[in-house]
Amino acid sequence: MVMAEALRGTGLSGAILAGGEGKRLRGDKARLVVGKRPVLIQLIDLLQEVCGEVVVAIGKRRPLPFPVEAPLVGDRFPGKGPLAGIHAALSATSGEACLVLACDMPFVRRELIGALLKRKKPSRTVVFAIGGYLEPFPGIYPRSLLSRLEEALIEGELGVQELLRRVPCVVLPESLARRADPGLISFTNVNAPQDLVREERCV
Repeated sequence: MVMAEALRGTGLSGAILAGGEGKRLRGDKARLVVGKRPVLIQLIDLLQEVCGEVVVAIGKRRPLPFPVEAPLVGDRFPGKGPLAGIHAALSATSGEACLVLACDMPFVRRELIGALLKRKKPSRTVVFAIGGYLEPFPGIYPRSLLSRLEEALIEGELGVQELLRRVPCVVLPESLARRADPGLISFTNVNAPQDLVREERCV
């Protein structure tokens, strides 16, 4: 708790991207439930432990099926994927950086978030590399990235991977992630009902 209080004073905001349609889940990803609680609410609780403010980026401003204790923000560039969500989050928050999660990641470990936050640097994006792939979430995105994000969205550069390769970025190794989360379950994206059943058995 002392660590959480200290981190809340570091100018860090938090955001959850909840704009995906979840077609293979046969429903809105924001409705995902694990352990009888909506994943979105669990992630809000997690971010509120370490962030001074938390928002939920909901894409086309559709209503959520349940109340949440966080402001809902829409995309200025609707339909343009995660980059638009990160842009919306940075636009709506006041911190010097934003810790961003996705609403389809139900098993994010606190230890992994702690490892990420310890490597936070001014004006640098911070992400993990897993299996040679840059994992955008969870990730820390600085406010200074906002203008570059807007340029990318206007120009049609829609890939998060491409953006991460072009901006100042601290890339954390898989070995560090495994020390915090040996099974790397924090990076699990639930895209279909069978994914959720399989991963719940592994937790």
